[in-house]
Amino acid sequence: MASGFNFPPTGAPNVNSSTPLRPYYGSPLDSPLQQYYQHTSQLEEELSHHSELNSQEAARELLSYGMIKYLTLAIATPFENAQTILQVQYLPNDDGARSSGNDDSSAAEERRDEEFRRAQEEAEEEEYFNSGSGSGGYYSSYSRRGTSAEDFPSSRSNANRLNPSDAVFHERKDIDQSGYLIRADLYDDDSRPAFQLAPIEGGVWKTVTDLVKHPTEGWFSLWKGQYTNWVYEILHLFAQPTLEATLNDTFDLYDDTIPLVHLDRFGPNMATMVTSHLVVGLILSPLELVRTRLVVQTADPTQKKYTGMVNCISTIISEEGVSALWGGVNLVPTVLYHTLTPLIANSIPLVIDRVFNISASDSPLLFSVAELVLETLDLLIRLPLETVRKRLQIQIQAKIPGKRYETVIETRKRPYSGVIDCVYKIIQEEGGQHKRLSSKKSDDGEVTFVDRPWYSSWGVRGLYTGLGMHMTSNLAMFAVGAVTSLQDDGDDW
Repeated sequence: MASGFNFPPTGAPNVNSSTPLRPYYGSPLDSPLQQYYQHTSQLEEELSHHSELNSQEAARELLSYGMIKYLTLAIATPFENAQTILQVQYLPNDDGARSSGNDDSSAAEERRDEEFRRAQEEAEEEEYFNSGSGSGGYYSSYSRRGTSAEDFPSSRSNANRLNPSDAVFHERKDIDQSGYLIRADLYDDDSRPAFQLAPIEGGVWKTVTDLVKHPTEGWFSLWKGQYTNWVYEILHLFAQPTLEATLNDTFDLYDDTIPLVHLDRFGPNMATMVTSHLVVGLILSPLELVRTRLVVQTADPTQKKYTGMVNCISTIISEEGVSALWGGVNLVPTVLYHTLTPLIANSIPLVIDRVFNISASDSPLLFSVAELVLETLDLLIRLPLETVRKRLQIQIQAKIPGKRYETVIETRKRPYSGVIDCVYKIIQEEGGQHKRLSSKKSDDGEVTFVDRPWYSSWGVRGLYTGLGMHMTSNLAMFAVGAVTSLQDDGDDW
């Protein structure tokens, strides 16, 4: 019989076959298509395994970087907080102090009257309910029985009673119509709140020591707002490079990892870099607002307005509206700060290389000197903007009045109307030749004032608070770079 067909092989079926419906087929590797599918599945398993390992490694690296960043910020936070307090501190001259006293009374008069009216209404309501509205309350029952105040013993002994002939009762203090004490002089220690620091005339280190020694501040006040600053730095670290890379890919520009000094046409890359900093800075600016307010407010638990980052954001939204987080008087300084800061910082190497024609490889020492000079100019531009921005950030213009915002240092009570007004008022009210330190009383009751140092008479000094600390840091970095370059030159010889 002619065999024109292929019959299955004799013998038992292959029970180990991967195709049970066709048991006489051999190994699945006999089919090229099956080999391809099996190879693909193995590759997918290996890639998924590697991706899991990569994701775990990335998570560990991110966690370690976050911890290192938090510890690094913990070292710098006390000095940054001290600089913030010095920048918002209001140190008026003699004319500014008098005008500020008038401004304080007029600006707070309406609020004090409102508080007085509320307290009076509460007292009348409490008296109404205690008297039972004439229907026989607890205290009225005592009065009907003829019980007088003389039946209750006094809790104050005769030894602790105040002496009306004491000199303190003959001192005259100015009060407003609600009975609140008016501070005629911001340097008066007697009328200063207990939770507030005395005027600080020293630098950053003096501010740190004053905060530590103050009874309501202490060591922990040096790290106010650190968590908020850490969240801002982490979010900015991921958001800004991502947006810059996206803009570069959109406009088909060179990789953002290439330094601008090595590009022939650096303008487009500079534009995407500044744009990414501006957009991310605007989005994250509420965190900067929150951090400034947390740093400047008092640490006294009975007086502080905000308890943390989330509470500060929710309070601002409920009292001032959502627009207060991004808009208002803070919008213009925020735009200027997040535009000029990256623009100037990234333009310094370009100016040294293409304008001064100084190469970092050929003349490292001369390059460091030019860099120091340009960074000093950067400070002269950036510090006034920082000062104005932080003073505007602590201005609260609540639509719904809430708890008062008590500051750890004296600040200007009358708000600034904008950037130009803030700069003008700082020069006008806090500059001059007759500024003085806080006053003190001698044993005979005489008040003496101490003149401020000669450099305090600069009209623009209030705009450059913290300049010495930044200059010291720049000089230290310059010294380290100069020593390193000299060592490299010695090794070459």
